[in-house]
Amino acid sequence: MRRPDCSLGQAYRIALLLVLVWSIIAISVTPVAAHGGGTPQVVDAPAGPYRLFAWTTPDPWRAGEVAHITVAVTRVDAAGQVFPIADAQVTIRLTSETQPEQILSLSAQPMSAVATGFYELDHKFPGDGLWRIEVEARGVEGVGVVAFTMAVEPAASAPWLLWAGATLASVVIAFGFWQAGRRRATQAVARRTVQPSLPFKG
Repeated sequence: MRRPDCSLGQAYRIALLLVLVWSIIAISVTPVAAHGGGTPQVVDAPAGPYRLFAWTTPDPWRAGEVAHITVAVTRVDAAGQVFPIADAQVTIRLTSETQPEQILSLSAQPMSAVATGFYELDHKFPGDGLWRIEVEARGVEGVGVVAFTMAVEPAASAPWLLWAGATLASVVIAFGFWQAGRRRATQAVARRTVQPSLPFKG
């Protein structure tokens, strides 16, 4: 009776576990650009004639990765009714605490014709540390400005290392299958070659 190849089975199970672990880690650290929603940073803040809202994703922001900002521009009339402002010019200024003299001024774009009054911006931060985020809304009613501070974390580990680990584990699995097939083929040849002796009948 052929004894089961425990070492090959163990290697296969370990390699499969490595693939699963590496895949989960890679998915969890891979940046995904989320549009709309996120962590609220400004909620119904008075800004000149407007009321502004701002959300950020992902959480946290990391240097070298894309950060997303969603802004909503609204106006409240005398009766207390809220109206979205669809034709505002939204400017977002980014200032690093370490280099306050260098200000990045970027324009947020309307999200869609359906999401009236919502504007969004994607930007890749060059460095970590504290950043001042200033949101300016400009329209026919006037200009309004709000600001908040965000902490940008250091860059995460390079995703290619994670995918390299998954690839290596996949190679181990493929090698295990190849070895198992080769072993079965060798045993089949051996069984065909060695035949049991039959008694001679006269």
